[in-house]
Amino acid sequence: MTDTRNAQPADPSPRKRPTMVTDIGSDRIMLEIWGEESVELFGRLGFERIKGSERTYRLRADTDAVFAMCQVLRDMGIPFATHRHMGADYQVEYLREKGLLSGVFKRINFFGNDWDEEAPYRLEEF
Repeated sequence: MTDTRNAQPADPSPRKRPTMVTDIGSDRIMLEIWGEESVELFGRLGFERIKGSERTYRLRADTDAVFAMCQVLRDMGIPFATHRHMGADYQVEYLREKGLLSGVFKRINFFGNDWDEEAPYRLEEF
């Protein structure tokens, strides 16, 4: 019998989108948070809502803390957005090449209009 607990659909389908990392800089990490239960959790980790934005949160920290938080988010299974949604996955790949990050991350790849709340997507390891 095939284990399908963690399987991704063959074709992307609309479903509730997960919280995702949208941007990484030397002094910040940006998240798009979906789900009220996540707001409290990420608040405890130091993320603060961007004024005027409903779902965008930012962690401001020194470079070492930013890279450490990327590893924490990786371990939590939080996906990193593709180039169509700020390109955090490219930033992870660059930082891995420089030896600043390691391990297997998840990316969220949207199909159709990725700014649409109902946009279909697929999670992929990279």
